[in-house]
Amino acid sequence: MKKGLLVFSLIIAALNLSIPGLGQHGEQVIKLETDLVTIDATVTDKDGNFIRKLKPEDFTLYEDGEIRKLDFFEASEEAALTRPLAVVFLLDISGSIEPEQLIKQREAAQSFIRLVQPESAFAVVTFATEFRLLQDFTSDRTKIDRAFQKIKDVGGSTRLFGSIDRSISLLKRAPRFRGSRRLRRVIVAITDGIDSVDSTDQPGLIRRANDAEVTVYSITLPWYSAALGGDRIMTLLDVSRIVPLTGGKDFPADAKDFTPVFKAVAEEIRSGYTLAFYPPDKNKHDGRVHQLKVECRKPGGIVRVSRTSYQSAKSNS
Repeated sequence: MKKGLLVFSLIIAALNLSIPGLGQHGEQVIKLETDLVTIDATVTDKDGNFIRKLKPEDFTLYEDGEIRKLDFFEASEEAALTRPLAVVFLLDISGSIEPEQLIKQREAAQSFIRLVQPESAFAVVTFATEFRLLQDFTSDRTKIDRAFQKIKDVGGSTRLFGSIDRSISLLKRAPRFRGSRRLRRVIVAITDGIDSVDSTDQPGLIRRANDAEVTVYSITLPWYSAALGGDRIMTLLDVSRIVPLTGGKDFPADAKDFTPVFKAVAEEIRSGYTLAFYPPDKNKHDGRVHQLKVECRKPGGIVRVSRTSYQSAKSNS
């Protein structure tokens, strides 16, 4: 094998991203310094149905309005959720949450864990007025179950946005690779969507989530309005737009059974694509925030992406 192809193959193995014709990923973890910018994307039609089996040529990626060549591409097409994840279960235990809902949360989370790869890692966090880490990242289901068992009481104010921010920081120190596979970073927040402490103006929070490659999914417990005929009213989490602007999605829940909602979250993650590119030299170390956009060339394809920007490292020279 030529030296250039060998190095190129090692990069592919380390990042778990594929290019047609390069064969299977290796199993060895290889830590490389790289300027690669990675984006997770989901594509649906107008009715919300997932569009699968897309190819690199079906996407156009823009950096600051200029088209960039895709250097790496991966499609998740398996019937099961085979991509390893780093997941923070972020559980609202403020005074607006019913105690019996905690049991439903635990049962559904256990079902979700059974759907994903054993290489995935999970952390369990609760929040009300305070942020509390019940279990740091682990693949041990027994430890995760014990963490949920620790949740007994509800009460207090709701510090939602600050807790999402703390969860992003938690994910930044989570395992980056398992074997040769890159773990996708995910927050699953189960909440009523209300924050009684922090401001709803969260552009910095969204930028930090983008820079950390974190996608936020929300399972929103119902707030209903009689004036709207019993429909769920817009929450502060909706207003902040952190869920869609990190490529996530909100899943309303009636708290009777969270299991279908967690299965929907798993299906959402399973149906994704990974796109990555190397920025031009002029952008790599300028310390600026660069805007990202992904379009699908397939007619009717609607794209959601895990990040809408990235900040390059600042050169010391």
